[in-house]
Amino acid sequence: MRLPWLAALAVLLAQGTAAQEEAPAHPDRSETARLVWSTLIAVDHANRTGNYAVLRDLGAPDFRNVNNPARLAGIFASIRERDLGLERVVLANPVYAAPPALTETGLFEVKGSFPARPEGISFELYFQHVEGAWKLYALGIFAQEAEAETAEQ
Repeated sequence: MRLPWLAALAVLLAQGTAAQEEAPAHPDRSETARLVWSTLIAVDHANRTGNYAVLRDLGAPDFRNVNNPARLAGIFASIRERDLGLERVVLANPVYAAPPALTETGLFEVKGSFPARPEGISFELYFQHVEGAWKLYALGIFAQEAEAETAEQ
């Protein structure tokens, strides 16, 4: 039986349709993993230091326009208080819920998890190709309860 996810962060979606460069083909497998790891580590560093300015500045212009450091601190408060342990993501490869792909609007959508016991980490990340690179556009991070072990013998 799978326990429901505990939402630790609402997906941050910028208002309106994003004007963006023509996106190239989506990143390959290793670049996708790097985007996931670097984003979650940036959130971890922001939570540890209380400084969300760098996380904000790493984002796409639309992300920066709708999120100031104080707003990000409020959004990430539950993850910070829960001490979800985002730093451990560098020890494993992400497990994707579906193959990462471009959305109809040209955003690069990456959904997946880092399963662990007693609690894993699930994520929804969206990147926009702007300024010559894939930059964070929106994200959601969730605690993922480990599946209950069944002891049928």
